[in-house]
Amino acid sequence: MVINTCQCVLFHEYILLISYIKWMVYTINEQIPERRSCLSTYRDMYLEVIECLHQVNKSIYGVPAIVVFIASNVADIIIIIYSKLLFPRDYSNDPYLVVAFMRLLTKTVNVLILYMIGDSTEKEVNRMSLVLHQRSVIEKNPRIKRQVYNIIYYHHKY
Repeated sequence: MVINTCQCVLFHEYILLISYIKWMVYTINEQIPERRSCLSTYRDMYLEVIECLHQVNKSIYGVPAIVVFIASNVADIIIIIYSKLLFPRDYSNDPYLVVAFMRLLTKTVNVLILYMIGDSTEKEVNRMSLVLHQRSVIEKNPRIKRQVYNIIYYHHKY
């Protein structure tokens, strides 16, 4: 029970961190085409977001936690399907069948939420590079074009 609680807290904390980073990227993406700020401000915000992503993924909330979370949920899904749904030991009416379905649904939804948030964050970061590239194409000033190129190059270096 304690392990499940720790996994649940860890999962939700990781989702909140990634959602916050995604929100920062979305805000930057909306401001770049409108030219509300100078390019160096966007560069600093962009590099800060990339650094936040690297720090989150290198910390305890990163790859080890995600691998453990996915592996334990997939294992629980397999165990629930095998022992509770396909081959139950008690052949009489099992009142816990609904509970087994709920656990199965919860585990599946958790893995899907993790995938969808990670995928959408990756798309937003890639969109940021695209928006910066479009700004460099539109921009007439060669100095600003170079700055945009350096920002994009720095992102792809990682």
